[in-house]
Amino acid sequence: MTWQAFSIILPYLISALISVAISFFAFRWLPLPGARHFGVLTLFEAEWTLAYVLQTTSPDLAGKIFWNNVQFLGAVIVPAAYCYFGLSYSGHRLGRSRLAWGIILWLAAVLLGIIWTDGLTGLFRTEPSLTPGTPFSALVFIDGPLFNLYTVFAYGLIILGTAALGANYVSAPRVFRLQVGTVLVGILIPWITTIVTWLGWVPVRMHDITPLTFGISNLVVAWALFRYRLFDLVPVAHSILVEAMQDGVIVLDSDLRIVDLNQAAQQVLGLKLDRALGKPFFQQAPAFQRSIPDLGHPGKLEREIFLPAAGQPRYFEATISDLQDNRRTTAGRLIVLRDITGRKEIERKLQHLAITDPLTGIFNRRHFYTLAEREWQRSRRAGGPLSVILFDVDHFKAVNDTCGHQVGDQVLQTLTGRCQKILRVYDVIGRYGGEEFVILLPETNLVRARLVGERLRAAVAEQPFETSAGPARVTISVGVACLEPQDELTLDKLIDQADQAMYEAKRLGRNQVFLKTA
Repeated sequence: MTWQAFSIILPYLISALISVAISFFAFRWLPLPGARHFGVLTLFEAEWTLAYVLQTTSPDLAGKIFWNNVQFLGAVIVPAAYCYFGLSYSGHRLGRSRLAWGIILWLAAVLLGIIWTDGLTGLFRTEPSLTPGTPFSALVFIDGPLFNLYTVFAYGLIILGTAALGANYVSAPRVFRLQVGTVLVGILIPWITTIVTWLGWVPVRMHDITPLTFGISNLVVAWALFRYRLFDLVPVAHSILVEAMQDGVIVLDSDLRIVDLNQAAQQVLGLKLDRALGKPFFQQAPAFQRSIPDLGHPGKLEREIFLPAAGQPRYFEATISDLQDNRRTTAGRLIVLRDITGRKEIERKLQHLAITDPLTGIFNRRHFYTLAEREWQRSRRAGGPLSVILFDVDHFKAVNDTCGHQVGDQVLQTLTGRCQKILRVYDVIGRYGGEEFVILLPETNLVRARLVGERLRAAVAEQPFETSAGPARVTISVGVACLEPQDELTLDKLIDQADQAMYEAKRLGRNQVFLKTA
């Protein structure tokens, strides 16, 4: 082969080599939507280019026609692959996808059948011949009656794929527009070249220059896709993105844009990967900005967050870690969401059991003291009054002995229900022990506390209690004490005064209210 011949063939070989390399790289990083389709596109562009080289270097007419047929394998598949890539990359679907692509593949097979049987029918090329040239002769022919079928097929798919990319450019977030626009420009380079050649603006056949532009085109598209390191980032996390995982897994790039979501994460967030890909995470999941405002800070984070997943309130434990590429540089963030709603419910129940009396459902003595101490301190700071009521069920032992402990329990349950209806929402009632109950009345002086005590006494005494053994009547003895701003009483002393007042009410005959005054 002469140097002149080699200088003509070398650029095509380089173009084919670039396309093969990019195809290999795209296939290797399969997790990114659109990567496989881009790999198919570049692979068949390489096949088209190599077939053109072999057609050019073939010395006879039969060899040139054979490699021209092989070249059209790529020329038919590349527009379909381009369309599929454009739709996949932009997150669109082609109607009833399987049926539509079935028709497209059937048309491609028919078109290839027409081309490959052209030696018998002459429907695609007529009068093929060789035109002498240096250093290679050229294959020339007149377009047959069905040649325009290829033009309609190829450019129809190219227009559809381009429209999808164009629509994606218009709707894409600003941060991704440069990438989408670069992909669109790069992918159109061969087809613009083909149109320019077809219009006669370049004095060669259309398939002379088109294969030469594939390498340049693929380099532009690859740069646009890889510049955000999406292909580097996804494989780092993909080993744990198992679709069967119950934990939600979210992969973000260094700018906190969504790179990948497994199925569990898509269900939790109510997102679809093809629509959320590349978009700012906080824009798609604003609840995270409130719960994890420091998401972009490097290092491991652990947070409990609340999300209304699938319309139901759910609690999640979010573990956030750095993602590093092969150069040990931080390339993004990995979020693992573990549903802890069941655990939180158990914790809530345990907390409820720890602070409430299991029989009556009101606060137990320990938690009453916790709340009372807090309110006593607040009252001391604000200088307001604070009252305590302590009451006891009269002759309650007789109820248990006569009717049984089950009836006694029913009386206590009903009694606490009646008391709660009388008290304010910020009053605190607790079971002090046995049949004794204690009530804290914030911002309540002695006169008002006595009125509350009287209402409680009347609510118990005037209406019988319905039990499994029939109606039961009980009364209560009520003691009231008050902490005025000028008093120097501890909380324990205040409760002790109410206790003394209660026993004084019992001594005076029960079923009455007694006030402990200074």
